[in-house]
Amino acid sequence: MSGWIKLWMLLPLCIAVLAAGQIWLSHLRYEMSLETQRLVTQHKEVQRESSKLRLEAASLTRPERLRQYANSKLGMAPPKPMQVIHL
Repeated sequence: MSGWIKLWMLLPLCIAVLAAGQIWLSHLRYEMSLETQRLVTQHKEVQRESSKLRLEAASLTRPERLRQYANSKLGMAPPKPMQVIHL
């Protein structure tokens, strides 16, 4: 009979451990949800920045812009016929 009493005394302890585990798992799910939300937001920001930089790179490498930059900042001009050597 004393064996049964010991088992019945363990039952509340087991229930308490299971309840604590359930609370801990709920907390972990909540934390993971917050982290996922943060990462999704960060991913969207990185995508926006990437699109912006691609557009800027395309703008900076336009032939017209490069010609203008070479002329105004570097003093370059298209070669004259005497400067071109054909091999």
